[in-house]
Amino acid sequence: MSDPSDYLSPAEKYEREALVAAFREVFSLPSGKRVLFWMLEQCAIYREAFAGEAVNATHYTLGLQGAGRKLIAMLDEVDQRFYPSLLLEIATIKAIDREVATNMRSEDDDVDA
Repeated sequence: MSDPSDYLSPAEKYEREALVAAFREVFSLPSGKRVLFWMLEQCAIYREAFAGEAVNATHYTLGLQGAGRKLIAMLDEVDQRFYPSLLLEIATIKAIDREVATNMRSEDDDVDA
């Protein structure tokens, strides 16, 4: 079985390699992972698509999810471990965010007292 990249022109191969390198660079940063997870949330990946009798709403959500699945597929092409590790790392990032928010609230309470 041949690799689909075997059928790309040299320019397409270069563009593909540049895109993969950009994905690796941007999403290796904590801020890149945060943005990526936000993008996936906006694509309704983690929500139910079915909206009862509101067929248009269901179709809209399915369209969003299609874009999210395309992004996840690209992540898998770059590195099959990336998306699973993103889910673990985003849980850590959110836990840190909650801790910071809690500490900020307690500091605000101390100032008010």
